[in-house]
Amino acid sequence: MTASRRAAHSAGHTIDRRGWVVGALAGAAYASFAAAAGAEPELATGEHGARAKPTPPAAKPPVLAALLQRNHEKRPDYGGGLANHLSMALYSLGAVGADAAQLDRFAASYWARLEPLSTEPGPAIDAQAWKARLGQREALNGYRALFTQAIARHGRDATLRKYLPDLLPGVGCDAFHPLIRTGYGVRFGDDREVADGLAYWAMAFVPLGPLGPVGTERDPRALLESVHVSHALAGRDLPGHLITGKMKSAAGLPGLQAKIDALSPDDTTLGALAGATVRIYADGGDFTVLHAVTGTHAYRLLQPFISPPELGLRYFWQAVLAAYVSVGAPRVVDPPAGDVPAWNESLGRVRASLDEHDIKLVDVAHEQGAFYNDPLYRRAAARRLRLIQSG
Repeated sequence: MTASRRAAHSAGHTIDRRGWVVGALAGAAYASFAAAAGAEPELATGEHGARAKPTPPAAKPPVLAALLQRNHEKRPDYGGGLANHLSMALYSLGAVGADAAQLDRFAASYWARLEPLSTEPGPAIDAQAWKARLGQREALNGYRALFTQAIARHGRDATLRKYLPDLLPGVGCDAFHPLIRTGYGVRFGDDREVADGLAYWAMAFVPLGPLGPVGTERDPRALLESVHVSHALAGRDLPGHLITGKMKSAAGLPGLQAKIDALSPDDTTLGALAGATVRIYADGGDFTVLHAVTGTHAYRLLQPFISPPELGLRYFWQAVLAAYVSVGAPRVVDPPAGDVPAWNESLGRVRASLDEHDIKLVDVAHEQGAFYNDPLYRRAAARRLRLIQSG
């Protein structure tokens, strides 16, 4: 067993997929709302480093509910492919202990960039032939109706189990944001956010290509390191519109398909990917890699609903690897030891932030650091907030 795989096991990455998310995380981030405004969220841990299991409150705080309702009337994208982060950032602000005034202040800074939903219904989406309009942004309203009705009739879990397998080839579309928004819906028990996230995923769907026969390599970090030293794959300046366009270009490079197919996923794969992506981000601070970090967290939340799990992990690996190559395939390193501010410093600073990526990264790092018992997440959060400057 390689050193990285031993580390993965020691961090508790071998986990029952269907047991650890639904109870452990569905209400965890509401804990800060139950305490006094601005109180420090408790970093309680349990088995495998996962948080304790607080019971979610019966209702959202009124200010959050009102802001989420207003955002529900906006498109999930704007400006030709940028992601509407408002709901995700509001939930993350609440998770790190922001008060009502801080939620209002962030939302007020964000509304102007967003676009309203079309008043036209767009093409109707039939539940039996729903895949026919994947990737068509004009089908957004039809997909929202489809997934909203499916959740109302069959429940959130059954809807996710039915539709996620066919959405997985596009798991990295729009820089992982549809995946992330759906994951937030699951995390916070918000069926409307789940429906909006799935609709976003369907209308923005961009597959990265078919998978070939599965290989034998169990260690994704070893594969990332092999890509880093590949003259054909590393250090490329790739064309493409926004992050997704560059990922698409990366996925088409000769030689990458072999690296995609080489991985044979198991119960350690997602934890190993989480560890690798946070190390790349903590070392270099790359913006695309930030999305791989938050995307890995979201995938963890949705993994209990994905079957077969190995196929889902292969598609997620494909997307992460394409994102990695799109930014030059930097080396995966363990940053040197050094002073890193305590969590309360990062959490306190991010409550007042108006940067949606600051907010989401710090919240996700706080969650993942507790779950995986990995101190590198605290360094990643401090780096994003410029509390430390490098590595």
